[in-house]
Amino acid sequence: MKTILLHSEISGVQKFQEVMKAQTVGFHIALSLDEVAPEDVEVAIIWLSVPDYLQKLPNLKLVLVCGSGVDHIIHATTLPRHVSLVRLVDPFLRNHVSDYVIQSIQNYILSREGYFGLEHASHRAVDKITFPKPTVGIMGLGLVGEATARKLLTMGFDVCGWVRTSRPRALPQVYVGKAELGDFLRKSEVLVCLLPLTHQTQGILNCYLFDQLPNGSFLINVGRGAHLNEADLLSALKSGRLSGACLDVVEVEPLPDNHLFRSHPKITVTPHVAGVLMPEQQANYAARVIACYYRGEIPDGVVDFHVNY
Repeated sequence: MKTILLHSEISGVQKFQEVMKAQTVGFHIALSLDEVAPEDVEVAIIWLSVPDYLQKLPNLKLVLVCGSGVDHIIHATTLPRHVSLVRLVDPFLRNHVSDYVIQSIQNYILSREGYFGLEHASHRAVDKITFPKPTVGIMGLGLVGEATARKLLTMGFDVCGWVRTSRPRALPQVYVGKAELGDFLRKSEVLVCLLPLTHQTQGILNCYLFDQLPNGSFLINVGRGAHLNEADLLSALKSGRLSGACLDVVEVEPLPDNHLFRSHPKITVTPHVAGVLMPEQQANYAARVIACYYRGEIPDGVVDFHVNY
């Protein structure tokens, strides 16, 4: 019988299996290769690593990876390049990350306008407070980036995006490639990093980039910790080029107790909570992706091995 094989390290794998059994018709859902004949496995679902057994599955057609990124597995020698690889960026995940970004922007606006700490101010002083919306620049307009841009647009924000290649996007202001990066940065009063991590994007959040932002801009990184040059961030905050930063990802996670970011008054660090993976949501979405694939359609989140995302 056609089989979907779940890797044991998937978060909430038992729940994942339960939901997939209810949502997937015509497949056996297995938790171990010991339960099935290798030739029956047509779909494998993985998360943090690439199991060696993928190379032993002669009829493997599809590999799904939980979450939005593949930087942790894309270079694994055991990952079959002839098999379609799809990221499980389910709607819950897209909404959770975009909501995190929006909340971070709102917190920045309130802090910038002096709203916090006014519990003893007169009503007259409070009445004078305004909340102008900064221009938000989003680096990376994939599934999560586009969801974030759409929400911000409906809230009345001026939003622009920066991407590697030109194709139809969800917002009118899109800058493409290195040639247009400077124009994008000069508009971005709040800079949001939602890029995939590749050789080209590693360390992209650095002094060269910060120096092209409007003075006093705010940084939100929900991509990967390796996108950020930490020393350059501290320098940009000291000079005033950046007024603050919200980081959900850092180079070393969890952040060491003695790290400078923990006590810095202009940096907020959260413990990689923006991109929460829920087994029920991931499993439901995986069932939809598999059905899409077997109908001969191209699902969202297909990885291009040539660009590593």
